[in-house]
Amino acid sequence: MRRAVPILVGLLALAAPLVGQARSGHFYHVNYYQVRPGEEKAYDSALVNVVTPVFDELVKRKAMVSYLLLTKAAGSGEYTNLAIVEVASPSSEGTFQQELDAASQAVFHKSWSEATVHFPELRRFVHA
Repeated sequence: MRRAVPILVGLLALAAPLVGQARSGHFYHVNYYQVRPGEEKAYDSALVNVVTPVFDELVKRKAMVSYLLLTKAAGSGEYTNLAIVEVASPSSEGTFQQELDAASQAVFHKSWSEATVHFPELRRFVHA
């Protein structure tokens, strides 16, 4: 019996974080990008003129809770920019893509892929 108490306490200590993880909450998607050399101004312009209006529309439609578009000013690492998207619940890739296309259609009257057709020339995807 004396040995069972420490084991039980240990199991409860390990289980406590699992209970916290079971709670529903917001989910975050983080994508890392590397802007191609010499394309910094063009990419910044694309963020302001393409990404921001569409992401604002997604927030307005409640398809996204919030977002951050960050530029790394200094330091090592292969990424220069990252996008953090906060959503209320996880959705399948297809669902978010449909919401992204609908928001892009509302803002630009074209699909997201058409609106961002030049992005591969400006930056490369590093990882999510």
